[in-house]
Amino acid sequence: MSFYETMKLPISFEADYYASDAWEDRKKEIESEAQQQSLLIKLGNEVIKSINNLGGRR
Repeated sequence: MSFYETMKLPISFEADYYASDAWEDRKKEIESEAQQQSLLIKLGNEVIKSINNLGGRR
């Protein structure tokens, strides 16, 4: 590889990281965390709806 080609390479390894298996694994972790948070929010909403229904029947 010539010096010119070396200087044309990106300074960061961002492109390599996003093309790697490590990024795919991290992306799956991020999606899993988002699904867990979404589930907790949905359960909280159901609890709030139940409490509201109990209060409205009195």
